[in-house]
Amino acid sequence: MMFSILLLCTFVADPASWWQSYGDPVLTDLVERATQQNLDVKSALARVAEARALTRQSKSALAPSINANASAQQLRGGFQNGIIRIPESGPGGGASLISPFETGLIAGSSDMRWELSFWGPNIKQLDATRSDTLAQEEAANEVRLIVAAEVARTYFDYRGAEQQLEILERNRVRQADLLELTRQRASAGLATQLDVDRQSAALSSLAAEIPRMEFRKQTQLNRLAVLLSDRDVARSPLPPPPAQWRIPNLGEGIDSALLLRRPDVRAAQARILSAMARSKAARSELYPRVILTGLAGRQATNVAGLSLGGGNFFGIGPQLVLPVFTGGRLRANIDASDARLEQARISYENELLAAFQEAEDAIAAYRTEQVRLVRLTDALAAAQSALKLSEDVYQAGVADFLGVLDAQRQVLELEQAIAEARTSAQVQSVLLFKALAGGWPAGES
Repeated sequence: MMFSILLLCTFVADPASWWQSYGDPVLTDLVERATQQNLDVKSALARVAEARALTRQSKSALAPSINANASAQQLRGGFQNGIIRIPESGPGGGASLISPFETGLIAGSSDMRWELSFWGPNIKQLDATRSDTLAQEEAANEVRLIVAAEVARTYFDYRGAEQQLEILERNRVRQADLLELTRQRASAGLATQLDVDRQSAALSSLAAEIPRMEFRKQTQLNRLAVLLSDRDVARSPLPPPPAQWRIPNLGEGIDSALLLRRPDVRAAQARILSAMARSKAARSELYPRVILTGLAGRQATNVAGLSLGGGNFFGIGPQLVLPVFTGGRLRANIDASDARLEQARISYENELLAAFQEAEDAIAAYRTEQVRLVRLTDALAAAQSALKLSEDVYQAGVADFLGVLDAQRQVLELEQAIAEARTSAQVQSVLLFKALAGGWPAGES
């Protein structure tokens, strides 16, 4: 049953590149390069290769093993070592059959051993290693997913810093123009030096934020360079983004099939299969094992004697091995295997709960940022209108300069808050894609 569920999950998993949903060729290029070049991905693939090799090793236990042996010795003792000398005929007789003598002994042989796995543990161990391999493959998929999400997250943080830097530069130019206008008004006696100093302080305070944002932008480039294992990425800015990112409509909730896409959930299922196979292997140790053995060879006292004749030997036959008394070792191994199986089942349930929480948290955060973005946009429109009015009444000499400064500060803060909310919404969409392994709770268009 569990194996059928695992196969279903494999078919449910959509290999489509979820990062292409944003319609950003720069992001697509970065993610695809990272999933090939990242060192964590390469390490995970090496673990997959190791697991596959161990599977082949387990499979070899089902085939017969054949060994070739050769030896050369100088013996003394004759009869005591199973070698006799035929006495020479003739007057006076010859040496005794059992009298000690020295002679060379050359032997060549081949032995065979094959365990007939009717109910033995070898076939179960093979099933276990196959499941281990599947778990490692899913772990590698999870590493790819994490790396892709980290690249997308860092990329949107970079674009957020880039956008906030543009906002600061735009406001700096605007406030510099306003400072020049205030100086002209002060020269004409329409404003005070206090107004000039206030605007100069506001301009310097804004300009002081620009290096901090440039540093944040560079740190994101450095992070991308590490993720892509390419230091050249950090040496130049990224190409410009598209005019607008595309994100699918958000549905109302999470389909359980979306959670089954997650590699960590599928890896937990594979570990259950592995633990079940090892539990069966532990129980099979209680039953008799049938081993077919064989031996064939030839021995002689010199190389010329290595031919068909009396020195040939061979043997073949079954061997039955039945554990009678092991001091409780086999039962203890069964209990340990059952405990590991229970641990795997609990781990699977925990993975499902964690997946559900991660996905629901990502949906809630994404919705919150979307609502916040709409309200901040409305507030910015009102603040920009207030700034225009404050500048007009100041130039008309009806109000003082404090109202202009306050309106400027409010517009700048709202523009930065909108940039942060937009970046946060993009990051939360990435986390939602990650939580659902590339899936998306799509709503109606």
